Amino acid sequence: MTNVPVLERAGGHVRLIVDGEPFLCLGGELHNSSSSDSTYMARIWERLGRSGISSVIASVGWDQLEPEEGRFDFHVVEELLQGARSAGVRLVLIWFGAFKNASSTYAPTWVRADRARFPRADRGATPYAEPFSYEGSMPRPALSVFGAELREADLRAYTALMQHLSEVDAQHTVVMMQVENEVGLLGSGRDHSRPAVEAWNAPIPADLLAAIEADGVGFDQDILDLFADPSDRGVSWTERFGPGNPVADEVFMAWGFARYVGALADAGKEITPLPAYANAWLGPQPGQDLPGQYPSGGPTARMGGVWRAGAPALDFIAPDIYVSDGATVMAEYASDLNPLFVPEARLRTGDAFLAVGAFNAIGYHAFGIDDVRDESQLFVAMRQLLALRPEIVAAQREGRIVGFALDDDVEAVTAALADLTVVIRNAPKLLARMLLDVGVQLPAPVPLPSETTSSSHGEQPADPRPFGILIATGPLEFVAIGQNAVIDFSREGTELEVDSVRELRFTDGSWTGGRILNGDERLNILGTNTITAARITLLGS
Repeated sequence: MTNVPVLERAGGHVRLIVDGEPFLCLGGELHNSSSSDSTYMARIWERLGRSGISSVIASVGWDQLEPEEGRFDFHVVEELLQGARSAGVRLVLIWFGAFKNASSTYAPTWVRADRARFPRADRGATPYAEPFSYEGSMPRPALSVFGAELREADLRAYTALMQHLSEVDAQHTVVMMQVENEVGLLGSGRDHSRPAVEAWNAPIPADLLAAIEADGVGFDQDILDLFADPSDRGVSWTERFGPGNPVADEVFMAWGFARYVGALADAGKEITPLPAYANAWLGPQPGQDLPGQYPSGGPTARMGGVWRAGAPALDFIAPDIYVSDGATVMAEYASDLNPLFVPEARLRTGDAFLAVGAFNAIGYHAFGIDDVRDESQLFVAMRQLLALRPEIVAAQREGRIVGFALDDDVEAVTAALADLTVVIRNAPKLLARMLLDVGVQLPAPVPLPSETTSSSHGEQPADPRPFGILIATGPLEFVAIGQNAVIDFSREGTELEVDSVRELRFTDGSWTGGRILNGDERLNILGTNTITAARITLLGS
């Protein structure tokens, strides 16, 4: 394959290049089972083609790809390629191999049935309940990541997939690969199966210790503290830590999973050098404080250094964001060492603006894109953002962009943009207070419509928060897009005022000039519960 999609780095900024042009992955991830049935997907592709999004994340399951050992069936892959091309979107493929959400339900029957050849993980005498269980529930299989034959079998299937893509996807419909999904061990901090115990009794890997010594800045402080003693060299995990050390248990599992996933990524890139990443079930988080309560060894931000050392073929690790405080998670993952890419998230439109504008994300995807209705806030927003793709990508690289999403309890946020200070305020709260001061009371806000047509996860209303991005297009010129925000600028030693505001109108997929806004319309430049855009020029003296 020629001109394969690539991640291009300049300083601390990374962008995705597809067919020679910077590309923003803005879209969603399909439900887990959607891609298994082309009849189901036919109507979904038709809807996604109307949506205007740029990318879809879809799964390929090992159980469908290799139903019998050595016999490969690529019909799911072919159907995904055909469907994506018909919809005019690019694909990020998830390899649901041996591990998906810390279990092994996508491993083929011939793998799960042979426990001697493919050992199960053993949670040992664990204090944690069986994950995803209830009284009377059937167990979920979890294979041991330390099983050598499992890794070889998984690797053969994954490289067969990559080989097939190299032969049938010359137009680069697939722009990236996710290797496995939310790996780690639930129910215990450490695997106690036979191959895992053998690894625990073996010397702590010299490669891991060397990476910590060479580049401590990439490792969490508690990991640096864990290996600060030079006597670690040449001794086993069990000699150094023994039982009951949750940090050591998690690092041990992270090294095991990173080496496993990294081996697949490396072998796949030898065939087709598509960018590859691993995604994380977040942890620690409230109610999941210890490894094993969240998947121990997964590519969490805390284990990022271990994963970078253990899986250098991976281009980054990525967070799946289902918590309310998306900004904190994005800040943990976005760094010079790790570009931000969000493969799964709640249907919360403002977080897409936050990711792209505040954290230079190369992609953001809402989960369950199958259920999102045609004229949802999410689809409208992504069309509008993608119409500014060249400007956004250039502004990310040059540090000329600000992104925001204000939660209910936040009145305002402050950001720096070149030599200016920008204050972004919650317009509905601010205007309600200002108008009340002159005796005018605003009506109660109207409930926002649901984002989904139907969903197993229940109704999901549109995002009511103030959110948006602000791009500096000149010394005192800006483009703003978003909703419910009042924006003020200041610069030390200079008196600034708004010179002009030109409404931007979104028509036929592009932004054009509209009304010149003045008077009352300048009080709330970004519209009330409606995404709008404007070009702002300041006057300085």
